[in-house]
Amino acid sequence: MIIKKLVAIGISAFLIFAFTACESEGPAEKAGKKIDKAAETASEKTKEAADTIKKKADEMMKDGEKTSP
Repeated sequence: MIIKKLVAIGISAFLIFAFTACESEGPAEKAGKKIDKAAETASEKTKEAADTIKKKADEMMKDGEKTSP
C-alpha cells in the first residue's frame, strides 16, 4: 500500500515537473522560431520572384514572335 502511494506521488511529481518545464520558451526556442519564420518568408519571396520572372519571359517570347518576320 505504501509502495503504491510512493509510486503515485513520484508519477505526479514527474508530471508536474514535465508540464511546468514545457510552459516557458527559452532564448533558443525563440531564436529558432524567428529563423523558421525568416526561412519561410524567404522561400515565399523567392517563389514570387520566380513567378514574376517566368511571366516576364513569357511576355518577351510573345512579343518576339509578333515582331519576327
